[in-house]
Amino acid sequence: MIVCGALIVRPDSTVFTPGELAGKTVALDYGNGTAYAGLQMLEGAMPREAITTCAATVDPADRFARVMAGEFEATVVQEPFITVALKAGCRAVSTTFFHGTWVGAPDLSPEVYAAFVRAVTRSVHRINADKRRYVSYFMREFPDSAEVRALTPADFDLARIQLKEPGPIPESEARWVWDWMAGWGVLQGAFDARTQINRRFEVAASAGGPMR
Repeated sequence: MIVCGALIVRPDSTVFTPGELAGKTVALDYGNGTAYAGLQMLEGAMPREAITTCAATVDPADRFARVMAGEFEATVVQEPFITVALKAGCRAVSTTFFHGTWVGAPDLSPEVYAAFVRAVTRSVHRINADKRRYVSYFMREFPDSAEVRALTPADFDLARIQLKEPGPIPESEARWVWDWMAGWGVLQGAFDARTQINRRFEVAASAGGPMR
């Protein structure tokens, strides 16, 4: 899955570019993909020491409400709150796409994982064939949000909805991400492909057969 993250500011903000957030507080849901995407958007526009963040809830409705209230200068959201924010007059000073991934528990079997991959692959094909038909699923995820309930499928920019078939993480990409996260103190130690990537499991799962 490819996820779009947007770094948003309220309509009356004086910030128009990511670099103008230097020294200003950006709320991030630490430990989640949107937070890492936010850091990457910010560090591409300023020195790391100029990046100022605070911990925020994983609830995008809460982050949106608080940025609108001026509690912090910016935050990062995914759909449907990118559409909510833009409809409310907010500015997206930067957007980026990143891979949405999942982690299997130690007792997950290759057979179950293979079935999951097949189901996701079929879903990717169906959604890509008619994206507008499926944007309602974004709205169903937040039934208690008045802003989301006010959206219609026509409000969504389909260019922000990107999907591709699931596949293995290239070792070079996994290594770069590990080293980058270690640079932020999120991970400790050096990357070791033998222990961080279970290639035998990947092969067995993608083939739908048991590990030998």
